[in-house]
Amino acid sequence: MTDRHIFPDHTTLVFRSLRGLVASHPYLSLIPSLKVVYRADHDSSKVSLICGGGSGHEPGTVGHVGRGLLSASVAGDVFASPSARQVRAAMNQVPSDKGIILIITNYTGDNLHFGLARLMAQSAGEKNVELVVVGDDVSVPRSRGKYVGRRCLAGITLVCKILGAGSEADIGFENLVALGRAISTHTASICCALDHCHVPGRSGDWHIESGRVEIGLGLHNETGVFNISHPGPQALITYLLDLILKQDDPERSYVKFKDGDQLVLLVNNQGGMSALEMGAVFDEVLVQLESRNIIPVRMLNGPFMGSMNMPGISISLLNLTNVTQDCNFVSVLDLLQMMDAPQNSVAWPATSGIYPLPDYLKNRKREDAFTEIEEQEKAFEFGGPKLLASSDFTQKILRQAAQDVLAVEPQLTRWDTIVGDGDCGETCALGAKGVLVALEQGLGSDGDLVQLFRVLTQVIDDSMGGTLGAIFSIFLAGLTTAVISSASSSPDQPITPEFFGRMTIQALEILKQRTAARVGHRTVMDALIPFGEILASTGDLRKAVDACKAGGEGTVKLQAKLGRATYVGQTNGDMPPDPGAMAFVAVAEGILKVYTGSR
Repeated sequence: MTDRHIFPDHTTLVFRSLRGLVASHPYLSLIPSLKVVYRADHDSSKVSLICGGGSGHEPGTVGHVGRGLLSASVAGDVFASPSARQVRAAMNQVPSDKGIILIITNYTGDNLHFGLARLMAQSAGEKNVELVVVGDDVSVPRSRGKYVGRRCLAGITLVCKILGAGSEADIGFENLVALGRAISTHTASICCALDHCHVPGRSGDWHIESGRVEIGLGLHNETGVFNISHPGPQALITYLLDLILKQDDPERSYVKFKDGDQLVLLVNNQGGMSALEMGAVFDEVLVQLESRNIIPVRMLNGPFMGSMNMPGISISLLNLTNVTQDCNFVSVLDLLQMMDAPQNSVAWPATSGIYPLPDYLKNRKREDAFTEIEEQEKAFEFGGPKLLASSDFTQKILRQAAQDVLAVEPQLTRWDTIVGDGDCGETCALGAKGVLVALEQGLGSDGDLVQLFRVLTQVIDDSMGGTLGAIFSIFLAGLTTAVISSASSSPDQPITPEFFGRMTIQALEILKQRTAARVGHRTVMDALIPFGEILASTGDLRKAVDACKAGGEGTVKLQAKLGRATYVGQTNGDMPPDPGAMAFVAVAEGILKVYTGSR
């Protein structure tokens, strides 16, 4: 792995990359500020397909936008999910008379943000909006991933291609949803790498020792499930194919294979392999499949879903025979025709650009490809019940909590580099800075707690992103709902720690509807739930903060059940605490500082 880059950091890299992508392809348009790539020739009479996720996986999904493939793609920051606001912008840009399918990777942040966008669409009266959540990795055993399911690798691109062709062929919305889910179920993938990737501007010296190889890495630079001595090319490919094909491993035989099944093979470049070596890898895979009496009916080799500059590969096998058994409205021949169907995306091989360009695309200038949405004033909701508190006290609490989160950012980053993908500190710092900016703009100045939490929810959603941003946004939205209900029934009630304990419990109930995380799962909930429960039962803020801190620090002894840390292999020595939990500990301790200082 090299840590040398032309661009020194990633803060503007995604934005610049998307501009370059769209400039090179006349069928694409871009909403720069929201990082949404969409079809310039979008057809609203077809089912719309929207995919997306963190950047760094290029060509990923942005490279697969085009006729016969995706209608739009939504790009988050590097290895961080896009926000629900971004997803909604994409949905508005590619409306459909028949419905919208959100094809997403099975990672927590994407599930939360795309799921929230779907809820927003439904609450606005939009019909036929569904999620197809793709998980194809076979490296993580069932017992470890039972709460989260399989994570996503390059197999998602097969879902996008077949559904894209199905949309062009006017297959019905419900059938397309079922087909996408069946393809995910019957795809098996495995990744291996010679070294980890490096994100420009991020610290950390994260290498795989020379002479060794990791198997079972995720798309976001997660540590592999297995770390072995490099066995040479033949033995390595045998190891990978065994993990996919062996039927006697109850922990990993996610997809059933039998003699005579018709399969699609995809060998994917994780980002840092030469085309020369990829050709040799592909040849070795085919030789070994043939030795097992497997002749794929379609074969793909190249960059489809990468991990920055990771020198590694992934192998995917899609069992078309199994898919037709789940979806009796298609045959294997139908699926092959969808695989072969014409498309005009940037990155999908062989059929790109077969459609003649219409005049309005032939003659448009480079800047015509960029579609910017006019900056609108934030539409904060006003009116309704109010619940008044000391504005000065409230603003001091928010400012102290934000400053304390900024202070622990380096520690959060260091911990997340070990157990995650290294972005937790940066994400939390962005949220803290967003709060400080909002305070300068008057957040909390009117003393109305209802309006405070309304605005704070949007500030966190806009500034943080990622899984933790989604968790905090949903929690704050639940807190807003609870405070509104309380203000309606008792507008003159005293604002005490016990009151906030009751509000927190109600907000947690709403949050629990959107995440399976609970105490003991090594997530932010290990700190957040004890804080709320102790505050509600005792009204003692210090005891609540002590319970919060004990919960956060106690995560050092827990095995992750949810989130990316779920996929990290067993490590030697002590694990650090969960960074998200410790971020909330910093918030809670900041609140306590101001509260005790005022008494």
